[in-house]
Amino acid sequence: MKSISKKIISLIICAGMLISACMPAFATEKNIDAVTVSCEDELKNLEFDVPVVYIIGLEGEYYKGLSTETEEDDVRIWGPQAGPIVEFVFKNLGKIIKYLILNDYDSLAAVLGELTVPLFGDFACDENGIPNPDTGKKDISDYELKESNSYENGYKFVYDWRYDMVTIAGQLDEYINDVMELTGSDKVALVAMSMGNAVLMTYLHEYYYIAEDYEQRNHIDSVIFVAGAMNGVGCCEDPFSGNINIDSVSLMRFLAEVMKGNSGTEAIYYMLEFLYEVGAVDCLVNYADNLTKELFAHGFNDYVTDTMASIPGFYALMSPERYEETVEFLFNTPEKQAKYSEIIRKSNYYHDNVQVNGVNIIQSLLDDGIKTAIIAEYGYSFMPLTSDNDRMTDGTIATDRESFGATCADVDGTLGEGYKQAKECACGKNHVSADNQIDASTCAFPDITWFGKYLRHTCADEYIAELANLIIYSDEQVTVWTYEEYPQFLINLDGESVVPLTAENAGEIIPYEETTLMGKFKGMFK
Repeated sequence: MKSISKKIISLIICAGMLISACMPAFATEKNIDAVTVSCEDELKNLEFDVPVVYIIGLEGEYYKGLSTETEEDDVRIWGPQAGPIVEFVFKNLGKIIKYLILNDYDSLAAVLGELTVPLFGDFACDENGIPNPDTGKKDISDYELKESNSYENGYKFVYDWRYDMVTIAGQLDEYINDVMELTGSDKVALVAMSMGNAVLMTYLHEYYYIAEDYEQRNHIDSVIFVAGAMNGVGCCEDPFSGNINIDSVSLMRFLAEVMKGNSGTEAIYYMLEFLYEVGAVDCLVNYADNLTKELFAHGFNDYVTDTMASIPGFYALMSPERYEETVEFLFNTPEKQAKYSEIIRKSNYYHDNVQVNGVNIIQSLLDDGIKTAIIAEYGYSFMPLTSDNDRMTDGTIATDRESFGATCADVDGTLGEGYKQAKECACGKNHVSADNQIDASTCAFPDITWFGKYLRHTCADEYIAELANLIIYSDEQVTVWTYEEYPQFLINLDGESVVPLTAENAGEIIPYEETTLMGKFKGMFK
């Protein structure tokens, strides 16, 4: 019975992780004179004369039943709910146990694959990547301009992120036209968060970078990329391409970040920490990792292809390397390639035209005098199911991806004693963080790339709104050297604001193994 229990627990851990997962080097050419001043007076004198279009990320609830006049039959279809999972497992528990005991992975993959239908079937798209018109977000069922609370004179672009990026970019263009007509402005500032950055980059490619009429329209005042997903998201691209790696250290490190300090979960964490110290977590996680790989090897990806993988928006969250692997992994027969040819075509266009030109698009913005900034976040680990769980992230996206190429230490490590900046930049200044975890000199645009430590992926707006206002409404391009309150590296210490990161407030970087109760005990005798 212990063996069966272990397998069931491991399967539940594995399934939970899988479901949760479904949820270049140029520098600015001008030598910038570093004149660091206080922004206090300038903030008082800012004129919020340019409307801000804020492009949200992968968020919001989705429903089916929207085609009817009443809301009584509306059913939430995203995100996944516990009810259908519990019901399905209860009905199929006997089969699941049987297939686990027999190591019958073909049958087990088929049973678990059937679970994707009640979970994601209504949310999925058709073979052309078009969602069911009866489904969607309630807040965009009636098209209107929505004011954003994040920015002065701001308007929030809400969209159905299941569509391909070119389609959404076209919707964004219509939205921008409406904002300019409403406000009487001939310019807009564009600020994107998370997946919104893939939308924004596509918009810039289609309506600025390759647009023959842009000189006549000339409507972009400034652009800010915040925690951008345009260069790939590990916790999406790795599960979709079959590159899942579950390990106990990463799992425990992740659980420590989300459970310690929380009165409701801290005791549970320390119980898990004890199990980790005696090797029980290793056994369970290793089994879950092997089971996951076996499920994918025995056809589980076929069910993913027919549900979650039918959504074009997900393919914009993949790096070039993982995108190619994903197409090969999911569309692995001529029949699948023919059936989903339109989804593949749409996704290919994004990767072959938009993603590959990301750095060139930003360089063009700078060359044209359009104020531009990149804001990345760090200090947290991935959910532990990616191909490299030690990467520095904001909890969702790897920091090197958000920043277009920063050199980053592992999440609980440093760049090493005596580390020297990798590249000499035009500004001639230091781009290594005071905590020795980030070297920004290798970023594509080090002078306009900021980093916020201890900013989780979902909470950046409230911390960087003031910086964003300075970037948007200043007369000239703001850089990491412009304001003493907003240097290249910032840190969130109080949960309310960011301040400059210094050697004094950076804190000690301690590997996870040394933070456990047993690790601290061992450290007493060193």
